[in-house]
Amino acid sequence: MADEEEKKEVTKSSGSLLQIINLVLLLLVLGLGGFIAWEMTQRDQTAQPGDSKKVQTEETKIPEGDAENPDSPPVFMEIEDITVNLADVEESRFLRAKIKLEVRNEESQHKIETNMVKVMDLLITELSSKTFNEIRTPQGKYALKEDLTYRLNRLIGGGKPIKNLYFTDFVSQ
Repeated sequence: MADEEEKKEVTKSSGSLLQIINLVLLLLVLGLGGFIAWEMTQRDQTAQPGDSKKVQTEETKIPEGDAENPDSPPVFMEIEDITVNLADVEESRFLRAKIKLEVRNEESQHKIETNMVKVMDLLITELSSKTFNEIRTPQGKYALKEDLTYRLNRLIGGGKPIKNLYFTDFVSQ
């Protein structure tokens, strides 16, 4: 009988000791996870957009366009419809887009018209390199517009002939 009572006491004490160890480990893991999450959010908040040192070189810098008359009406150019296959590998998807360019003046319009083959090639290449997930959100479309405007201005040269790029039709499936 005494042996049975001793076994029960040993089992009770080792069981409660195991529970305490588990509780301490759980609190330790939760505390460490909370600390890491707090550090990550603090790091994101302290990082300012101007903190990163980006060096402009002649190669990456696009010169500003000529001063333009603010009273002059905007000049728009319509690009023909573009239909491309997207870069998705799991599924065959496509994108159909109509683009309008807002250019600085008629001289810029003439530059773009003379380089229309290069412009279309760049648009088709860039659009077909995107996946559906990259372009389906408003942020993705905005990033695409910014990227295309930047690349077109570099392609055309002579300042920033293109002020804005607008999607007048944007269908992806």
